[in-house]
Amino acid sequence: MAKITLYHDQSAAATCVPNIFIDQYMTRANGEYVKIYLYLLRCFAQPSADFSLSGLADHFDCTERDILRALKYWEKLRLFHLKYDANDNLSGIRMLNSAYSAAQVNDTADLAQQEKKISPSPVVSNRQNISTPYPKKNTAQEQSTSTENVTDHFIQAATRKRPAYTLDDTRAFCEKSDVRELIFITEKYLGRTLNQNDLNMIFFWYDELHFSTELIEFLIENCVSKGHTSLHYMQRIAEDFADHNIRTVEEARQMLNQDSSLYHTVIKAFGIRGRNLVPPEMNFLKQWSTKFGFPEELIAEACSRTIRAIHEPNFGYANSILEKWHKAGIHTMDAVAKADEVYQQQKSRPERSQQPATASQFTNFKQRNNNYQDLQQQLLQKSMSATENKPQS
Repeated sequence: MAKITLYHDQSAAATCVPNIFIDQYMTRANGEYVKIYLYLLRCFAQPSADFSLSGLADHFDCTERDILRALKYWEKLRLFHLKYDANDNLSGIRMLNSAYSAAQVNDTADLAQQEKKISPSPVVSNRQNISTPYPKKNTAQEQSTSTENVTDHFIQAATRKRPAYTLDDTRAFCEKSDVRELIFITEKYLGRTLNQNDLNMIFFWYDELHFSTELIEFLIENCVSKGHTSLHYMQRIAEDFADHNIRTVEEARQMLNQDSSLYHTVIKAFGIRGRNLVPPEMNFLKQWSTKFGFPEELIAEACSRTIRAIHEPNFGYANSILEKWHKAGIHTMDAVAKADEVYQQQKSRPERSQQPATASQFTNFKQRNNNYQDLQQQLLQKSMSATENKPQS
């Protein structure tokens, strides 16, 4: 996707944040989603601003899929309307300011009726697409196969909203002894008192994701043991558990043990720092290890070759390498070495022309097959005969 068109319903030069967004929307949203929304507000207010998914991902040091997940979240709340081209790539974002003026409207039909009254002015981006390159012959296949399940995970995560629990809700939760104990243990792990936002997140895991207090305690303990004390980080793990239908501590432990080693192997091979892998990237890991049955060293080799080829981490590019190996029956490093050797031999072998030589004065003659020893013998005999027949004086 090269260009994305932004539509807005106002021509103000300033970046204005509606009060209703702060009061009703911001308190329920993930912090990353809020940052992306605010940045988009600025882009809408500045028609000359360049905009692309790749540029936005670079700006926030995340992936394009992270950006899409945030956009789909706001679209679900009817603050944005996303437009797609014929190839199902994001091509336009329309801000629905009518959602603010009619925030009390809960009926989709009423909102749609108001959208008809909007005459948006487009803001066309001139930013060149700098998205990560994929092998050309696999691009269409990746869109239809490799990332098919990936998109589903993002849509599911984007539509999962955390309710804003009231003080009465908090009191009701705290009346349960297991929840009170969970809060006490969590504060011990984190070394601080939980605020209302922290409690809302834990209540969300307990009430909406239907996690047991034992599973939540295991989640927090596991994250803290690895140096992650942010509840936003734990929220990502919780959503991953929910996406994989994890319901017991044993299931969570098995999942983490399976993914942990490969996870760190891929991060190290790609040189990824400062962020965690998102669900679509985790799906690639699961495909490589489960569906393809590759060992970690082979996956690390594919990641390393990706870096050497395009100088940046790209799961799609690495996937194309592993798909070729899988189709060729290559599942060991020895087999990879042999395949590389065959390739180098074929590459260094000169190509011979199959066309016959064109006839010319140098090539259009009959080849002679003379025996020079016989010729020498014939000349000697001829010389001797001439000597014998010479008359004596």
